[in-house]
Amino acid sequence: MKHPSPDHKGTFMDNPNSGRSGRRLRRIAALATVAVLGATTLAAPAVAKPAKDRDTTKTNGRWAADSVDPATLPLGSMYHVVDQIGARALWNLGYTGAGVNVAVIDTGVAQVAALSGTDKVVAMVDLSAEAGVPEAVYQDTYGHGTHMMGIIAGRTPGATAARAKDNPQWFMGVAPDAGLISVKAGDNTGAVDVSQIIAGIDWVTEHADELDIRVLNLSFTSDTLQEYLTDPLTHAVERAWRAGIVVVVAAGNDGLGQTRLGVPANDPYVIAVGGLRADGNGAFSSPSWATNGNGVRNPDVGAPGAGIISLRAPGSRVDIEYPGARVGDHLFRGSGSSQAAAVVSGAAALLLDAKPWLTPDQVKVALRRSADANGLPLGHQMFAGQGLVRVDRALNALTSGATQYHLPATGLGSLHSSRGSLPPVEVLGVPVLGETTVLGTPWLGGTWIGDRWTDGTWDGVHWSNGAWLGAEWTGVHWSGVHWSGLHWSGVHWSGVHWSNSAWSGSSWTGSSWSGVHWSGVHWSGVHWSNSSWL
Repeated sequence: MKHPSPDHKGTFMDNPNSGRSGRRLRRIAALATVAVLGATTLAAPAVAKPAKDRDTTKTNGRWAADSVDPATLPLGSMYHVVDQIGARALWNLGYTGAGVNVAVIDTGVAQVAALSGTDKVVAMVDLSAEAGVPEAVYQDTYGHGTHMMGIIAGRTPGATAARAKDNPQWFMGVAPDAGLISVKAGDNTGAVDVSQIIAGIDWVTEHADELDIRVLNLSFTSDTLQEYLTDPLTHAVERAWRAGIVVVVAAGNDGLGQTRLGVPANDPYVIAVGGLRADGNGAFSSPSWATNGNGVRNPDVGAPGAGIISLRAPGSRVDIEYPGARVGDHLFRGSGSSQAAAVVSGAAALLLDAKPWLTPDQVKVALRRSADANGLPLGHQMFAGQGLVRVDRALNALTSGATQYHLPATGLGSLHSSRGSLPPVEVLGVPVLGETTVLGTPWLGGTWIGDRWTDGTWDGVHWSNGAWLGAEWTGVHWSGVHWSGLHWSGVHWSGVHWSNSAWSGSSWTGSSWSGVHWSGVHWSGVHWSNSSWL
């Protein structure tokens, strides 16, 4: 699966010469570790901030109480993104995502101030290869997941949506009062196997009622040629959709020459999101890394995805490897359909805050019918569907006749084919191939057979009393596990190609990324969506 890549200077985004680079997702025999966070979990001393850090963040990323001129903020700042999609209009009506929880299957979450608070990260699950590593469990050792969660629901400590317009130095995600469920699947290289992603989706589906999960963000894609009607991954996302969860998926970052959405964005039930670049004065264009539809299945909507400034995961892989993407001390710049999907996940949370009775089909039709095509070039349907998402207009959009009647996916296709063209993920040096999960259990098609992840059921190991371990993991050697399977949506970090080195047995600073594909699934194509982290 691909994750978004960095874009331009100092962000992780699109690089026209990068091809399908992204993070490799490894398949790993992981210990399922789950924590439901209590009131004190994120207030641990390890994340305590000095008094001066409690209020706001400037465009340069430093937490400070002084104000900044909005005109000096880049178009990819969240201050401008929330206005570009009409989110601030809902804030002014009192709709900020409160009471809505968004699950994010990604690379974990970092302990940063803008994701702190008892109402922010509600629960954490670790299905990655690092679940058994005390220093890394739950932690975003790669950096992608934290960036996505910041876009969706990050919030400067003490900041409020009601006062945000007059405090542009604050960091505010699209739905700043929504809760987050972190489902970690990728490790410090971003690698993950499609079987881990399916397991994560099933876990979210099973615990949706318990944790009030209304939205699921999937910022990755697979380049498999398998039809959605039989693919195991599309079957999993449809199961979540039928369970009442709005599933938002990145369209992919394979470039404008690619006329086929990645999996699971090709599934007609979910909301597929294409990435757009804000050009100023209300105009948007399609970045070079954007994936086109084929005229039959196009993205449903487009959203800002180029040069998006969100939360940095200090000491993570991309943070160390791509210091040029840092924006001050707390922020990081990135591009891709991964970021665009996160924007729409936040928009869905706002809409559900305002109208909690809406079904996933109604949320989708409201966002499509209210999308804005003004300011988009001709032919935008191929890369941005109905247009730029406008959640303010979606609030009053008609939702009659919203029920979808597409043929359902059976999941009876090949698990191996679902991994796509990338090299297989390896577990202890042995590639995971064929109809076998990362746990070595057989895949029987349409059913997740292995409901035990090494030492626990899907009810979760450590459901109660879970907490951040607070240990430093930046100096740990990740001995010997290779990820090769999904891409995080084709994203590049600061224009650099992930070049052929595996992260095995070397320290964080000891290897380079250039040229590696996350074999099998991409984040956002189960690639990090064909753009780069800069």
